[in-house]
Amino acid sequence: MSGLFIQELKRRNVFRVAAIYVIVSWLLMQIGDVMFPALLLPEWTTTMLVAFLLLGFPIAVILAWAYEVTPEGVKRTKDIEPGESITHTTGRKIDFIIIAVLAVAVVFLIAKVWFEDDTAPPGIASIPDKSIAVLPFANISAAEENAEFFAAGVHDELLTLLSRIGGIKVISRTSVENLDDGLGIPEIGALLGVATVLEGQVQRAGNRLRIHVQLIDAVKEDHLWATTYDRELTAENVFEVQSDIAKTIADALHVQLSDSDEALLEAVPTENTQALNRYLLGWQLSFRNTFESLRQAERYFQEATELDPQYAQAWAAIAYNRNQMLLTGSIDAQEYIAVAEPAISRALELDDRLPEAQTQLAVLHWRSGDFAVAQASFKSALERFPEDSTSLLAYGRYLRMTGRPFEAIPVLERALQNDPLSVQILSNLGKSAMYIGYPEKSIEYSKQILEIDPSSSYGYTGLLQAYAWMGRYDLEWPWIIKAITVDPADFEAWAHIGLSANELGDADLADRYLNRALELGPMEPATLKCIALVLSQRGQYDEALAVARKALAADLDNRWGSDQVFLRLVRDDALRTGSFDEALTWYRARHPELFRDGLEITIDNVNAAADLALLLQRAGEADNADTLIDAGLTWYRETQVPGVHGYLTNIIDVELLALNAEKNAALETLHEAIDGGWRSSWIWHMSNENLSSLRDESEFHAIIAQLEEDMATQLKAIQALPDMGEADLRYPESD
Repeated sequence: MSGLFIQELKRRNVFRVAAIYVIVSWLLMQIGDVMFPALLLPEWTTTMLVAFLLLGFPIAVILAWAYEVTPEGVKRTKDIEPGESITHTTGRKIDFIIIAVLAVAVVFLIAKVWFEDDTAPPGIASIPDKSIAVLPFANISAAEENAEFFAAGVHDELLTLLSRIGGIKVISRTSVENLDDGLGIPEIGALLGVATVLEGQVQRAGNRLRIHVQLIDAVKEDHLWATTYDRELTAENVFEVQSDIAKTIADALHVQLSDSDEALLEAVPTENTQALNRYLLGWQLSFRNTFESLRQAERYFQEATELDPQYAQAWAAIAYNRNQMLLTGSIDAQEYIAVAEPAISRALELDDRLPEAQTQLAVLHWRSGDFAVAQASFKSALERFPEDSTSLLAYGRYLRMTGRPFEAIPVLERALQNDPLSVQILSNLGKSAMYIGYPEKSIEYSKQILEIDPSSSYGYTGLLQAYAWMGRYDLEWPWIIKAITVDPADFEAWAHIGLSANELGDADLADRYLNRALELGPMEPATLKCIALVLSQRGQYDEALAVARKALAADLDNRWGSDQVFLRLVRDDALRTGSFDEALTWYRARHPELFRDGLEITIDNVNAAADLALLLQRAGEADNADTLIDAGLTWYRETQVPGVHGYLTNIIDVELLALNAEKNAALETLHEAIDGGWRSSWIWHMSNENLSSLRDESEFHAIIAQLEEDMATQLKAIQALPDMGEADLRYPESD
């Protein structure tokens, strides 16, 4: 009986259908395995596919038993006379289909194996043997003043020393400090990609110093070496202990020290213990990167140089700290140069091969506007220590901020290899990605920063800037409130949130934030810029012009496009009155390069070039105006990513096209910018006289209406947010 049943299954092609179903199912799962991750589909998609295929199997078998394909169509098997059945013919066709599907499956499998990335996955096999992570040293001192800072400083100095020995991969300070306390040694090794881990303890008591260290195999968790140093607390002894630890680690990792390595390890940067203490304290405060901590750090670095004028590292640290102050906005470029230039000169006079001094020299050339020399100096610093993450970060930041984000990304990725948890490197990578059109990558990096350090201002500023780039003030709002909470002295943040509130249509809220910015930084360029913008947006042109003239007369630094705003307000007054001399004088003073032969447009002057072009047109210098417009358009097309608009160049391409009488192209590009999310200072830019040729177009007015409607919607979303504390000034009673 069973034999007849099996024969009937064969006759009805049930086995063939089952076979082809299994083969096709396998092929679909292989395709899904490759395609689903590429399409960013969730993991449960694969599970659902398997579930559907399993459910479909019995259905396919039942259908094969119950139905037959005939020339007249699909019929129930029991309704076909035995002599009329063509199951044998159908079976032959199914055989051919099975062969064809098998061939496709084989080709797919070969292709998958052939093109599959054959690099080893992250793990033990990819970890270099000569690699180390030095965990933060535990401070086990009694209640000694600044003992915690001293322990951290000893750790930093050892890291710096190790990183300069050729042949050893050393994870940088920020990454080891940001590790989760609950991680075991093997997890740390795998996360940071190192073969060994060094743990240490520092105990300081009076004039005695004890340092205990142990070197551990990160894979096997075996102790390779351990020792305790018990010394009198002197600067010379601190450096001697660090040198001995570095030599022992090099020996344990089978690294052959060169003559230059030996000289480096024997060097004693200072013999003054108090100078060393001040230097170590300064670094710990500098790493906090707030307005107040940077000011305190500078005092300690200066005291170190007073205690030991021959302390080259301390002089270089003054320059580094000054640059951090410039980056935060607490000082301007002139204040930076006034202190950094003599400090760098002194450091190089004492040690012209000091890498941190070489890097700061490159930064000084950059800040002084000498980009060609800066580029050469960065390269020179990196030739000596090519994997120094601090130098790579400085160079990557330079490339990003001078309009070369594509070049910045690989440099910053190199820096990340030795400092994978560095919030500064991740922040600069995020901004570089944003500048080339991927603000969502900046959001991703910023969230990664906050996972590493939930209180990091880099994470907050990265998120708020990405959302500002995307024109989402409603999503930006909570993050700028958090950024202010972390650093309440940051007047630039108070000023810019006031500007945003005005663009959203809430004048009262804007005034509350701008007043706070004025309290903190009454003559700061970013504060005055935002106030001038708000006054102009409200139609108070004379008041805005007075602010601009005051700022220009004070020769303030250019922060967040402040020069562009002040110069344009003076230009607009010239356009209204027909008196061009004052405006042209200011443009020549602030942008002399725009009046020279061999005109060079950069990211720092392209907006000024467009504004100056209109001024020259109205002043009767049409040829000079055309030169600026052509140079601006050429620069934009050669250097900028098509369709990318944000707060760096805003809608400069639209302005240049409008000035060039390319009205249709200007309107089309403006639509593209608006649809892509551009909203930054939209009232200011849309009222720019550079767009005067578009004002009579109904399409232009429709765009204005679209922006106004969007701002009203976003303002309602912001008003619905819960109270976020002292920095949230949405309601007068919270002032």
